[in-house]
Amino acid sequence: MADSLAVEQVRQFSYRGYEFACRILECPSPVTEPIVVMCAAFQNIRSYHRYDAYWQDAATVICMEPPGSYSPDPVPRTVGYGFDAGALAYLLDELGLPRVNLLGVSLGTAPTHRFAQMHPERIARLMLTGAVWGDTVRPAAVAFERWLRLRRADEFGRTMVELCVNGDPTRTVRNREAVQRALLDHLSTASESEMVRYLAVAQRMVDHPMTLPGRISGMPALCVTGEHDELAPPDLVRRVAAGISGAVFTTIRESCHVSFLERNADWADLVLRFFTDRPLAGLDYLTGLEHPAGRPGHDETAPSAW
Repeated sequence: MADSLAVEQVRQFSYRGYEFACRILECPSPVTEPIVVMCAAFQNIRSYHRYDAYWQDAATVICMEPPGSYSPDPVPRTVGYGFDAGALAYLLDELGLPRVNLLGVSLGTAPTHRFAQMHPERIARLMLTGAVWGDTVRPAAVAFERWLRLRRADEFGRTMVELCVNGDPTRTVRNREAVQRALLDHLSTASESEMVRYLAVAQRMVDHPMTLPGRISGMPALCVTGEHDELAPPDLVRRVAAGISGAVFTTIRESCHVSFLERNADWADLVLRFFTDRPLAGLDYLTGLEHPAGRPGHDETAPSAW
């Protein structure tokens, strides 16, 4: 049962002239470091409200939107994701948080990954879910950019839904139709100001790599994606995990890119289990656990193990 003493606050910040907000749900008696969520593209700090009941008794929950996401002046396309990672470091300093559990979702995995390269000592545990990387996301971003330039919110929404929710009838996806309707209703009714901001997001996706060279080490890490995710396919996310020392890779059964909507209770349970050091083996909603870079303390050139 959720702790009735948990208190919510929304705070506004400015990083190098770009506004952003974070939503904080304070846990009176945490059992682990704060959970900091870097929101995905086209989300905001309210997008994770549904998970309060799962997480708020274990940790303070902080949801951060990327700088400029909901301000009149979006971050320009010339700026890479190191800027967002810098904003995250600034936020943690402002909140007085030396170490956190860090969760990156979809496009939010780009600044999260960069932050882990820059500040590994500040991460207690790292979780990347639906990491959109390289060639899988750039063609999609080009399509987003086209429709947003034309101010065609209907086509933008349709394209997003087709990419995020696997429509192949031979693949089992939980709550497919309901999630498709909800996403389409939300995205295809974007306002003029929202499309301006979304366009800036799409342009940065086209112009900048999701990650920069360099291994990540020094913290437990979990990389997860949907079993049928076509935007962040399992083979690609497995390669992301291989670049993080000791990382675990897995997929969520019967889900795709928006597993946090299709199997929201299971996704929230996985996040909480990982950030509180509970076992992940044998969970019926996961396909299995792999160590693409080798188990901690083992030869990281060894083949993947279950």
